Amino acid sequence: MPVSVGPARPLTAGVFNDVLSMQTSYLTDKDVLAALLPPAFEPDDEPLVTVYYRKCSGVNFLAGGCYSMMGLNLASHFRGRQDDVRGDYALVLWENHIFPILRGRELLGVPKLLADIPDPLVSGNNWFVQASDAGSSLLHLNIRGAQPAGSAVLDHMRARQKQWRWLSWRYIPNVDGAGAALSEPTLIGWEGTIAEAWTGSGAVGFGDVTWEVSPLSGDILPTLKALVVREYVQSTITRGPATLTRALHRVLH
Repeated sequence: MPVSVGPARPLTAGVFNDVLSMQTSYLTDKDVLAALLPPAFEPDDEPLVTVYYRKCSGVNFLAGGCYSMMGLNLASHFRGRQDDVRGDYALVLWENHIFPILRGRELLGVPKLLADIPDPLVSGNNWFVQASDAGSSLLHLNIRGAQPAGSAVLDHMRARQKQWRWLSWRYIPNVDGAGAALSEPTLIGWEGTIAEAWTGSGAVGFGDVTWEVSPLSGDILPTLKALVVREYVQSTITRGPATLTRALHRVLH
């Protein structure tokens, strides 16, 4: 878009020269998590929620620019007619740049929304980051006591990263807004490399923003708050390059 001009410059992959990532995972109620998954998805063995932040720098489709994101993934298992895939289902994702939002929504089906996401605040070994709209916090993540990961922990994280799968659902409504013109599950070809990592103690929180303050996100927050924290599992900070390879994107069946 615009159709009269033609598509954006074709790229075989989205290249991110450096990705700073913060994330923490926690166990929640399995029935609540299950209710948020679309057809053919079910919770994985453990009802894990992962809240994450990423700052992507040196991005090729932004002419070397950068952008940031915060979102929630749900540990899930897709059981389709042909495909059987375990991975993280993208529940919602906020970004602070419109071009990655458009690409991710239209091409891949990632449920991206717009928010203000400044760089993390770092004080000693403590990290804090948040996404906000109209000056009001939507969600925040802090990791305390971050320490460099040992070689054994780093090797384990790298092995898990290679096995990680990112799942979503592409939904494009009919022109009158009633029903779907396109509705299908997707597998996203995200590949990352962990160059360095830290571990710490994490915590997440959600704001009290209403629809009147944030018409885009206010109605989403009550749903997120229902994913209550039962037990924190792991909190990490990582850096390294990543790619989004078009040849690895596909529709699940």
